[in-house]
Amino acid sequence: MRLTLVTTPIGNLGDITENMRQVFASCDLVLAEDTRVFRSLLSKLEIERSNLKVVSFNDHSQDSLPYFLELIKAAQMPILVSDAGSPIISDPGHILVKELLKEGGEVTSVAGPSAVTVALELSGMAPNPFCFYGFLPRKKGEISTKFRQAYQANVTSLFFESPHRVHGTLKQLSQEFPEAQVSVCRELTKKFEECVRFYAKDFKEEMINTKGEFVLVISWPKLEGASNTTNEEIEKLAQNYLGKQTPKNLAKLLAKITNRKTQDIYQGLTSK
Repeated sequence: MRLTLVTTPIGNLGDITENMRQVFASCDLVLAEDTRVFRSLLSKLEIERSNLKVVSFNDHSQDSLPYFLELIKAAQMPILVSDAGSPIISDPGHILVKELLKEGGEVTSVAGPSAVTVALELSGMAPNPFCFYGFLPRKKGEISTKFRQAYQANVTSLFFESPHRVHGTLKQLSQEFPEAQVSVCRELTKKFEECVRFYAKDFKEEMINTKGEFVLVISWPKLEGASNTTNEEIEKLAQNYLGKQTPKNLAKLLAKITNRKTQDIYQGLTSK
């Protein structure tokens, strides 16, 4: 049982390789995010496969993994594709791959362009290390949490964002992390590819055209060092809370406020 993952073009058909063409011409089963999109791709490439079995595999297919594994097992050359880019990055393909490997199957890959690596290349930011977080959540509070997690990780961060939310997201970033460096990439590998670079505090809506798919690349301001707060100052802070919280919980709270170690603060609070 062997499955081939094919990374399709993210906007430019010129990125199709001869290897991809051969795979599309030879496969006997396609698991596609959207069957119509895949058949349209074959048509554009002038590859005639009218009898090819193309089955939809998307976010709603996770409860039917045994069915898809049986399809793969019965096929001679099954492949997995998304509408654009990798079928693993921000797509449900990784779940299928995980189950396939559990069953003793094999996985191979046909490489292609990735919006993540293209955006990282164009951003001009430090590529090593970096972290890709997928699509940002919809709610402001959850976005703040995600930004804070990325900031604490202290690496170049990449996010996918939709065109109708990108302005709001960038405005929120400008308020919460004004010193962050941002690279807003859209329409990657296409005719109107664009990459706008700026500090978050300088963001204005007119800077960003909201047409296309977006990748946000963010270089965070340096993490602040440990606070110089003295033990005496910590004790004063603690006086307002000691009657309301346990020393353990209080130590955790004060550690966040002062950026000092929880254990050190806890020992100071309980040593008297």
